[in-house]
Amino acid sequence: MTHEVARRLAISVQPVPKQDAEARKKNFDETYIGFDLNAARIEASRCIQCPSAPCQEACPVSNDIPGAFALLELGDIAGAANKFRETSNLPEMCGRLCPQEKLCEGACVVGFAIRKDGRKEPPVTIGKLEAFCTDYQRQSSGATRCLATFRSPPEETWRLSARGRRGWR
Repeated sequence: MTHEVARRLAISVQPVPKQDAEARKKNFDETYIGFDLNAARIEASRCIQCPSAPCQEACPVSNDIPGAFALLELGDIAGAANKFRETSNLPEMCGRLCPQEKLCEGACVVGFAIRKDGRKEPPVTIGKLEAFCTDYQRQSSGATRCLATFRSPPEETWRLSARGRRGWR
């Protein structure tokens, strides 16, 4: 186990490619282009699979981050995306909008681990990997709508109008 952790800690962070500044001036696309499959698998392999999973504890929706990264590392991207979908209805948005640097990434042990060679490495880029998995799943399935499953609404629902609430239907 110790050798496995040391091996994972020796892997350098994978840079997330982003658009050139001049190109960004001319479009409304995301700044970050995102990982390719190989870089995402390498980045996921930086996760040392902590038994206590402080990243999961720091996550407001308690995503099974180590579980998702173990699947991604094996190449099961749909499985990793579904792992994120178990606790979040919109992981595509969480991977982009959630302040990971203060939450899950802020608690990631990889970011403050002591390495034999003394170098510092940032934490695993959890948000970018979450967005990668769910985007990849959506693109590969050809889906244009949300893939999450929702409970059906209760029979009694509120009817809203421009004038306000009218009561039960």
